[in-house]
Amino acid sequence: MKTLFDSDARSSIQRRVTRLEPNSTKHWGKMHAAQMVCHVADALRVALGEIKTKEKPGFLRFKPLRQLLVYWLPWPKGKIETPPEMLTTVPSEWHDDASALHTLIENFGKRDPVAKWATHPMFGPLSGPEWGTLSWKHLDYHLRQFGV
Repeated sequence: MKTLFDSDARSSIQRRVTRLEPNSTKHWGKMHAAQMVCHVADALRVALGEIKTKEKPGFLRFKPLRQLLVYWLPWPKGKIETPPEMLTTVPSEWHDDASALHTLIENFGKRDPVAKWATHPMFGPLSGPEWGTLSWKHLDYHLRQFGV
């Protein structure tokens, strides 16, 4: 399974982000490209502990189900409600938002996977390796949403 802790996987995601345009057409979902860039950046900020979250009770916190979603099942299109913490940043200047995303991806990849990581609002406590895989899948999902 790919992870943001792997430099090749991270570089591949970075190249795809670079190909994204503010007017890229979405293939599904409600967000436009600028909203998506801010959303995935906020998700990385949550993982890095830069945005505080409130844990929400729910079935996704149970480890066997979490493991299935993180490591095995494809990300369901439009089936998971976005936590409000991951919709914090309002799009501004495209170049600035994209640059911030690039920096967050790199900062994520440089962090020690065995360090203590922030709690995910829906999945609960996650390990570094879980965050690395989940974050790669999340970025991949949204980049595919816009055809990159």
